[in-house]
Amino acid sequence: MENLYNISPFYLWLLLLSVLALRYVLVAGIPYLWLYVFGKKKYKDLKFQNELPSEGQIFNEIKYSFITLCIYSSGIWLFLYWLEHGYTRNYSEISDYGWSYLIFSIVLMVIIHDAYSYWIHRLMHHRVLFKHVHLLHHKFKNPSPWCAFAFHPFESLLTLGIIPVVIFLIPWHNYALIVFITLIIVYDTFVHLGYDIKGLKIFKWQNTAKDHDVHHTNSKYNFGLYFTLWDRVMGTYKYNN
Repeated sequence: MENLYNISPFYLWLLLLSVLALRYVLVAGIPYLWLYVFGKKKYKDLKFQNELPSEGQIFNEIKYSFITLCIYSSGIWLFLYWLEHGYTRNYSEISDYGWSYLIFSIVLMVIIHDAYSYWIHRLMHHRVLFKHVHLLHHKFKNPSPWCAFAFHPFESLLTLGIIPVVIFLIPWHNYALIVFITLIIVYDTFVHLGYDIKGLKIFKWQNTAKDHDVHHTNSKYNFGLYFTLWDRVMGTYKYNN
């Protein structure tokens, strides 16, 4: 991590953007090719909505997702400033807390993020914010994997807010944060698959692409990211038969 301080701000931003963009292209591109291109006839019956997204929609999903990744990458400057001045709870030696805690910290990050994401998402559905901000994401009523980060720039900033919450709140190792950020990309893409791939559901309260598709067609329900717990507790969960 110390080597990053020697890179110019622009190249540091470009480096992180390249890494995030590569992950996004791989994580969204592989299932898109699998389900929407090569397997569109084979998996037709598993599609939640009959129609496939138009080329124009796919272009816009990628465009807005790329803008979001540009905003996310800009956060590296503030992140390194906090890290350099010891404001975060980062630790460098795994032995300080052990492997068990490192694994637990990733789980804890996911739990914290799920709560953060639910309430930020609910906030985005306030009539003012929805009209001027979150509506952009909901224009994609028939989402594809490319839709995962297709946000208004203001919403991108709010979703990025989970990083300072985590790094200030709990002790964390660099490896744990890297895994967590990768999980965000993977899971946000997963819930926008648009197909009912049953083998990907591991436990009862796991949020799935089916649950999130309900949200894109009826925005009053299913605000969760990883789990349906908050939706069930708050009465905003709706199961799609």
